[in-house]
Amino acid sequence: GGTLTGTWNVTTALTPDASDGAALGTTALEFSDLFLADGALIYFGDDQEITLTHVADTGINLKHADSGDDKYPTLTLQTGDTDIASADKLGVINFQAPDEGAGTDAILVAAGIEAVSEGDFSSSNNATKLSFKTASTAVAAETMSLSSGGNLTVTGTITGSHGVSIAIGKALAVAMLF
Repeated sequence: GGTLTGTWNVTTALTPDASDGAALGTTALEFSDLFLADGALIYFGDDQEITLTHVADTGINLKHADSGDDKYPTLTLQTGDTDIASADKLGVINFQAPDEGAGTDAILVAAGIEAVSEGDFSSSNNATKLSFKTASTAVAAETMSLSSGGNLTVTGTITGSHGVSIAIGKALAVAMLF
């Protein structure tokens, strides 16, 4: 291989010499930024059945393009940790406004969802809870969790439709307003 320098204008397509025949970059020489236009699509698979589509001024759509029954996209967060111990995080989704002009608390993680191991993993154990975090000041902290056994733990008040309110704390209070 030779070296290309400068900016190159491609008018139709940049293609590999065979299907699955070339890579962009290497493990030692990575590209920096990728710029895609409004509405750009990234296709995955030999049949291009999974798509990642830019929705202008809104976000990204992940789609399984096959119209058959039980065809749906799956997004899996995977850890490379080979020894999962109690309280290890398997995956995290955070929500944040890092460009908020007020700074301080306003730019911290405001909410999040975490998958957290409930014990050491083994050949017969992968007990994991879902931790839901919210913030009113400071970094988001767990305010609700769903254990591997299906136990829901909530900090605060649970309010349902038709005025049903359950306060959880040292005493249990149930009020039904119709």
